[in-house]
Amino acid sequence: MADSGILACASAPAKTILFGEHAVVYGHPGIAIPLPSLRLDVTITFSARSRIVSRQVGLNAEIDSIPESDPVGKLTRLLAERFGMPPVPIAIRINSKLPVAAGLGSGAALSIAIIRAYAQMMRIAITDSEVSEIAFEIEKIYHGDPSGIDNSVIAHEKPIYYIKNKTIEPIETPVELPILVVDSGLKSATIDVVADVRRRFPGNRPILEAIGKLTSEAVQALKAGDLPALGTFMNENQRLLHNLTVSCGEIDRIARLALDSGALGAKLTGAGRGGNMVILAADHAQKKRLEQILAKSGVTVRS
Repeated sequence: MADSGILACASAPAKTILFGEHAVVYGHPGIAIPLPSLRLDVTITFSARSRIVSRQVGLNAEIDSIPESDPVGKLTRLLAERFGMPPVPIAIRINSKLPVAAGLGSGAALSIAIIRAYAQMMRIAITDSEVSEIAFEIEKIYHGDPSGIDNSVIAHEKPIYYIKNKTIEPIETPVELPILVVDSGLKSATIDVVADVRRRFPGNRPILEAIGKLTSEAVQALKAGDLPALGTFMNENQRLLHNLTVSCGEIDRIARLALDSGALGAKLTGAGRGGNMVILAADHAQKKRLEQILAKSGVTVRS
């Protein structure tokens, strides 16, 4: 029996952290923005058997066969407990432009899109905060000790100033940021990097505190649309992340190339030791030039 009939559709964006990686886990502020051009879509349809399908990763498994130790297995069980079982067998289909293990929030985006689609299918109204709360439980599997910033910025889909368990403040910016997201080409497991930073705490506490202080100052530049100041803060944040040992040779190389080519700021985004970088141009014309220069150097530019 072929799948037929759409029961629900939902979407979630990627995100990038502008400031505060790692420090945000320890109660310091972080700033994150959504990347609406990079999205993950979920469609729920009728099916002969309940299953989850993603062509990007070659996934086609029955939902009940996915263990609870797996993020999707845990999520589907949480949703069934919270909202009830689907009235019919379903297929959850995933179509994503987000790279995995790249610091762009692919895990949180997947959880949030599935949560929204599931609630829509069950005809249950759900707030952004409720979506974020459920997704945070799944982030614990991906990250071990998550800050909550990924699920918060993706669920609310707006720039936020975030302090763990305290503050989620939307940020209004007077300009559209001319930023590029650049893939280092190196995979990195967030949970491993976060755990390594924790192993070396409190020795790295001064660095984390410095990142937090910098973030609290950078938010004013972001609100004012002061791009040169924002770039300076980004470069200092990258220096501190390098001292935290979460940068790597390829990220350092790309940052140098971008800055030598006129970028205002360049830093890793996410856990580091691979994954993606965020680069700030002076304007949108320069953003296009930087995109061409970086692409010619062999790296993948995502937005």
